[in-house]
Amino acid sequence: MPEEMRGDGPPPLKRVVIRRKLVPPELGDRVVPRQRLTGLIRSRLERSPVLAVSATAGSGKTTAVVLALRELGRPVAWLSLDGSEAAGGRLLVYLEAAVEQHVPEAGQVATDALRSSIPVAEAAGLLAESLFGSGLVLVCDNVERVSQSDAAMEVLSAIARYVPAGVNLILLSRTGIQLDPGSTIELDRIGHVGEADLAFEVDEAAAALRELERSDVDPVAAIQMTGGWVTGVIFEGWRAPDPHDRHEDRTSLHDYIGAHIVHGLTPEERQFLVRTSLLDEVTADDARALGERDAVRIMAGLRRYHLPIAWGSGGTRFGTYPRFREYLVELFGHEAPDVVAAMRRRHATLLLDRGEREEAVDALLALGDVENAWRQAAFALPAMVERMDFAPAARWLDTFDVARRATTPEVDAVVLRVAFALEECRRGVELFARRDDTWLDALGRIDDGEPLTLLTWCLWHAGRLAEAAEVVTRLPEGRSRDVALTMLALSHDDSPLPFPGYSSAPSGLLDGLLMRIAYMRGRLEGLDEPGSYGPWRTVMGAPWVVAAQRAVGRIEQAVSLYEERRGAERPLWLHTFDAVDLMVDLGRADDAWKCLERGRMLTDRSGSQIYQVLIRITEAKLCLQLHQDPEAADRALHEADLRGALQHAFLRDLGRMWKGLTLLSQDRNDEARTTLAAAVAGMRTGDRRLELATTLAYLAEAEWRLGDEDASARSTDLALTVATDVGARHVLLAALADVPGVAVRAADCEPVRMARWHEMTSLLAREGPVRVSGGAPRLVLEQFGEPVLTVDDRRVQPRLSKSMELLSYLIAQTGRTATRQELLDVLFGGRNDSAGRSYLRQALYRLREVLPPELGPVQEDDRYSIAGSNVVVGSAEAVLNSLAQADRQDGETRMRTLNRALAQAERGPFLATLSSPWIDARRAEIDDRITGARLDAARLAFRLDRYREARGHVNDVLRRDPYREQAWQLVLSLAQASGNDDAVLALYQQYVATMRELGMPPSAEVHRLVTRLRQ
Repeated sequence: MPEEMRGDGPPPLKRVVIRRKLVPPELGDRVVPRQRLTGLIRSRLERSPVLAVSATAGSGKTTAVVLALRELGRPVAWLSLDGSEAAGGRLLVYLEAAVEQHVPEAGQVATDALRSSIPVAEAAGLLAESLFGSGLVLVCDNVERVSQSDAAMEVLSAIARYVPAGVNLILLSRTGIQLDPGSTIELDRIGHVGEADLAFEVDEAAAALRELERSDVDPVAAIQMTGGWVTGVIFEGWRAPDPHDRHEDRTSLHDYIGAHIVHGLTPEERQFLVRTSLLDEVTADDARALGERDAVRIMAGLRRYHLPIAWGSGGTRFGTYPRFREYLVELFGHEAPDVVAAMRRRHATLLLDRGEREEAVDALLALGDVENAWRQAAFALPAMVERMDFAPAARWLDTFDVARRATTPEVDAVVLRVAFALEECRRGVELFARRDDTWLDALGRIDDGEPLTLLTWCLWHAGRLAEAAEVVTRLPEGRSRDVALTMLALSHDDSPLPFPGYSSAPSGLLDGLLMRIAYMRGRLEGLDEPGSYGPWRTVMGAPWVVAAQRAVGRIEQAVSLYEERRGAERPLWLHTFDAVDLMVDLGRADDAWKCLERGRMLTDRSGSQIYQVLIRITEAKLCLQLHQDPEAADRALHEADLRGALQHAFLRDLGRMWKGLTLLSQDRNDEARTTLAAAVAGMRTGDRRLELATTLAYLAEAEWRLGDEDASARSTDLALTVATDVGARHVLLAALADVPGVAVRAADCEPVRMARWHEMTSLLAREGPVRVSGGAPRLVLEQFGEPVLTVDDRRVQPRLSKSMELLSYLIAQTGRTATRQELLDVLFGGRNDSAGRSYLRQALYRLREVLPPELGPVQEDDRYSIAGSNVVVGSAEAVLNSLAQADRQDGETRMRTLNRALAQAERGPFLATLSSPWIDARRAEIDDRITGARLDAARLAFRLDRYREARGHVNDVLRRDPYREQAWQLVLSLAQASGNDDAVLALYQQYVATMRELGMPPSAEVHRLVTRLRQ
């Protein structure tokens, strides 16, 4: 008999110590449900009486098992081991005590067997058999603490071998569990849940991050950094948003790894992991190259553990998850300096032998061998720039201080490409200051002079126009020279050369430059068509595509493209000018100012005079449009002039435009006309049309105030013509919001209400911040026809129809929030009695019942709210938002947006199967807006000579609302355009009869139209 079992009765240990080991762990309130994993555990328990759950510390083993067992609804005996149970008899006593709480008759089975000198393994089998019919689940946690004890594993193997049907044994361990099932035929008694099963999938990581209120953390990136390791993902959520504040977060994670993962390794194994952390992937051969001679044996030993590493097939190689490797690299830095230096030298040699030159550069820099690193970098830089790895290339250029080195023209060409890509013209200026004329000639022979064009760009941005012009004279005749001259023309008052075309073949860097010039000139068509042009247009040109999309009113597309790229540190244009304009359009004034401030910081390190000026001009625009503060705008414009605005024609005229609005707001109309007329003249001479319509609108206002009505009318008409030609109606509408009288006066002069200026005034009346939905929403409420609610692409149905109405109401509110009283007033007829409040609670409860917690209504004091449009979307709001964006568009772009929005509304009326005063009012409002949009689509199709499409839309309008005068005007015009005078008269007779139903005579406007059409 084992020593610890001698004597009378069970040992005191069973009575005193065991209590703390038998309690399953308590889970916090913020545990993320994992239906996939808990379902997997339950299914494997049904299939196999024994389940081995083995994985890395912090992989969520215990939490997953607790959650699965809660849902299983069976009695659970939980035993947490601490290593003192290595003696088989002691472990058996603990197991007996664990099951005794739920199966009292098993309480003395093992103890009596041991007293009778029955072997421990047989006693364990008797204990297992005594559980028959109990339905018990016996859990042994921390099995790794006894896994090296043959006696303890013999006990667990016996339990596993004899556990009866309907009873389960679950073993949790950080290392592999080696059980003896008795014979090969019994192998299927043991099921397994491992590292891959426990790892977070993307949706689970996203849910965990939302629970931590860190939806800003990308779940895909978190999984890439951690391999899906649960604790690693959670620490990603805990990490501070600001990289500068993350030291404490990193320390906490590293402490956890040290205490729970690395602590159980032997010193030899720890050293191996630390020293091989230099390698992206560890193989035995590479480890030996670093000096780890016994690599094969140590790697075989590491296979016993569950670590945050990914093993290759056959166990001959492994990769370390980034966060675990980060910890190991930190430990490597604490090794003796001579060891670190020797290991890094071997690593650099290994990389060079493999031909991995770029990685070798970083290894040599870490050694401090700058000269050898530079020799390798000079070969590697062209390939890095070719694949657009600009940020690491820039880091190398700064480290090696390339401008001060004697380099080849080819390397300097790389520097210029990096300067252009990152919008850091200072790099090219520094090169220019330290090179001679022969260098310019050499650059001119590379890629048809492309590097010289980039040098011209650097000097032009820095405000060194004379030197930029001198460089252009070194360019050979051809496309590079034409692009450079087109760029410099932005700063001159002369008429520019014909605009160069884009490459028909895959694009080069010059196409990226040409896109920037095209935007500044207002040549927006084609900027958003990447075709097969290559990355210099699709990637490097993206900020100017965003700007162009926004200018033509495609706000949702612009926001989407901006969001895709906002995580990158650069380029400056995206984070400053694109961001500011989009935030203004979205009504996010505070964010617009924040983007401007970020732009100041980026501009300071760019070395660009042009961006320094544009920052101040943009500040003036915000002062005027957001705060109506002409004095602050004046100060910003004065600062722009001091920083060089007058050196560049396009900046001078842009400054004049905003100066003109400043003067108008101060009622200094004579000065405003002079300033704005000069800006118009400069823009027209230089063919710079982006802001020409805006300037003309402001000029028209100044001329009208001074009594020159004819000049004002000419400027007004030209503003609309320019905006139409450029396709930038959104830009004109923004200007008309500042001077709405221009549009109203133009509309008053139009003979019929179908005319363009009447359309513009109606659009201005609807003008407001744009609402866009971001990404793929998780909750979608289809509100046209019968309401349908889907969550994560799965249809759900609340038990109360009032819940659908409640959700629809919240979606429709500004800020997506409403007070309790508002909800009672709107949804329950103002019944603020116990019945009304109870009905509201029921509607909220039934809605929350079918929604995940993060998507349901949230109550704070007396207010209820739901998540934003990036998560929760209603189809009616989506259609209305699309129509609002269509208001800012023109031509084919507007036609596509209108048709897409109208198609979404085809399912039927708003919440067709529901009725209440609020629904009826909202339905009428939406129907009127959609009918108006159909009329807009008909007018636009008519203007585009698409008569069949126009006829379809206008007939639909008249079928829904036969009393719309503008629809009758359009249908008459369509009949005349088709050459059918008889149809014009017939339609007029129908119109007269329809108006007679209302007791109304035909309008004079329709009568004039018919008379004119028949002439």
